[in-house]
Amino acid sequence: MSKTITVLGDKILLEQYHQGNTTAYNVLFKRYYGPLYGYALKNVRETTIAEELTMDVMLGLWKKKGAVDIENDLKAYLYRSIKNAIYNHYRKKILSTVPLEQVTEKATPICRSADHDLHSRELEKVYQEKLSKLSPQRRKVYQMSREENMTYAEIAENMDLSVNTVENYMVASLHFFRQQLKEHADLILGFVMLLLLQ
Repeated sequence: MSKTITVLGDKILLEQYHQGNTTAYNVLFKRYYGPLYGYALKNVRETTIAEELTMDVMLGLWKKKGAVDIENDLKAYLYRSIKNAIYNHYRKKILSTVPLEQVTEKATPICRSADHDLHSRELEKVYQEKLSKLSPQRRKVYQMSREENMTYAEIAENMDLSVNTVENYMVASLHFFRQQLKEHADLILGFVMLLLLQ
């Protein structure tokens, strides 16, 4: 593999892969598989499942031949994809505990779809409500870490804070969310996805 291609930006690599250059895809795979796998493993705690979810996400990129809708960058797109994969993993795990005789074949797709939409709206409402209770600075640090996937060092530089301060803010925020979670046990599945508790 040429060293030149490995330093190309994501957008250019996607364009090259879309034009049939599979080496460009290989570069993207090597660039993102490790971080996505680590992210998945942190949330599902099982190596086999983390590998499977990560491979599904990367396979999805392969199948789309680079024709993906990325608003800002590929990294954000892939992290959204792995978050959705983690959410669906937990959701299926919970659904699998429901006896099949309780759900008719015809009703299953409709009920699950309607339940998913309602559940998502409820989760988002509760999440935003709890998020708004954090101080402005803690809220910004939390969102940059959990929603933008920035490292503590990147956040510290962006907000002109020490890494230690950023870490303390995150510890306090995660503790706050864990405490609040007790009030919404029925929404625990979504919080696993939205809050990414460690």
